[in-house]
Amino acid sequence: MRPERTPYLDLRQIPLTALKAFEAAGRHSHIRRAAQELHVSHSALSRHIRQLEARLGVNLFHRESNGVQLTPAGRRLLVSVQSAFMEINRGLHYMNPDQIAGELIIACTATISMNWLLPLLTLVQQQYPEITLRVKTVEPLQENLSQEFDIALTLGAPTDKSRVVRKLYDEYYVPVCSPKLVNGQRLTSPSALLAHPLLHDRLNQWSQWCASHGLDASLARQHTYFDYAYQAIEAARLGMGLALADIIEVRDDIQQGRLMQIIETGHQIGESVYLVTEPKERMNQRTLLVLKTIISSLEKAGARLDRSVYEAITDEA
Repeated sequence: MRPERTPYLDLRQIPLTALKAFEAAGRHSHIRRAAQELHVSHSALSRHIRQLEARLGVNLFHRESNGVQLTPAGRRLLVSVQSAFMEINRGLHYMNPDQIAGELIIACTATISMNWLLPLLTLVQQQYPEITLRVKTVEPLQENLSQEFDIALTLGAPTDKSRVVRKLYDEYYVPVCSPKLVNGQRLTSPSALLAHPLLHDRLNQWSQWCASHGLDASLARQHTYFDYAYQAIEAARLGMGLALADIIEVRDDIQQGRLMQIIETGHQIGESVYLVTEPKERMNQRTLLVLKTIISSLEKAGARLDRSVYEAITDEA
């Protein structure tokens, strides 16, 4: 007979001991082996499962002479319970401050630091005050890196035979400016950009972008030059002209209205952002923790991460 279904349940109504008993029995497909693992009696474990079934109002197992088999409802619940236990284990892993206390050195370009890394590190600092963060600046397209870092985020692949170098994502450049510069109106064609001042960094991406649209960047009304992309982006925020920026680096600016994408077109350049780390087996816990936070944040921001980056934090190939 099917137990009577309870109209509404939440986790506070379900004893953790019952979920542990269910998970072990579902994994072993055997009550006795599950009871031995949990160091309880056969009858006690069976009682926990019956109580869980009664609370849920559904049968979780088919009883057989040589063991138990999950019902369809039991299989669905087992997936959820095992996933939840895995998350709890991850959280417990970082509860000991001694495992993550210490200094973490991140090397990155100034533009990455200013436009998306620092807000992320603010969250890390709040959640894990045991970690002392040190941020070092590397140049775009810098080939040789100092060995004094735990994580490096570079534009272009460096030459580093002692570390693992993985492509993180491809940059995708879009023209942006302050909404005030154009009264909040988008342009209708790429050629219309040339009527506005262009803000350059030393990588000279405007020449490539204009050439890809059949235009000559030198014909723009005015030009202002900076060393770094983050300076050009800040100048765009202030209304000085149009900057060409990676969409990930200006995502928050666009969402919050400080910048707008002036035209619905972009340009994928030849360079990519790279992740440089020790092999996973040599990473300490604080490095792995911050690396997971970086990758998760980029995913949420819409970055098309290269599949290989997941090898740095998981056992996935």
